[in-house]
Amino acid sequence: MSEHIQIAQSYAKAVHELCTSAAQADVWSKQLSFLADVTRNDDMIRYLSDVSRPSEVRTSGFLAVVSSELDAAGTNLARLMGENGRLDLFPSVAEQFEMLRAQAEQRITATVISAQPLTENEINNITAALKKRLNRSIDLQAQVDNSLIGGAVIRAGDWLIDGSMRGGIEKLAAQLSR
Repeated sequence: MSEHIQIAQSYAKAVHELCTSAAQADVWSKQLSFLADVTRNDDMIRYLSDVSRPSEVRTSGFLAVVSSELDAAGTNLARLMGENGRLDLFPSVAEQFEMLRAQAEQRITATVISAQPLTENEINNITAALKKRLNRSIDLQAQVDNSLIGGAVIRAGDWLIDGSMRGGIEKLAAQLSR
């Protein structure tokens, strides 16, 4: 695991430990997502990486941009990360926080990619089956990919079911080439 991810995990874990309710977790999710978006902005990337400005100036400039959207704890986190020269880690901190939150809430995001748009009934059936199989609440995202020809591909964490016609054709081609 890279040092970058380990540091982001440390910040995310500290923030997660501050959350004593779902409402607080929602607030932190929004703040971390906002901070991640700001640090991904091309102008902000140039500003933060401009070493001709002292670190304190870059941090106070960053805080001037974001503080109106943050509560006191969010502002303190941004200040701390700025003082440590780690503002660029906000995207990773946000990602790690969401992973910790999903794990604590026994929730997982699953993606269903189908050749045709799914009906509401199909979405409900897939969600129920995944909930039973994975023993977690499911946040289902449905996408359409015409290149699948027919069927669907379901991804949930490390779990993958490829029930697409394209996947079947690729498996058959691999077996025939052996």
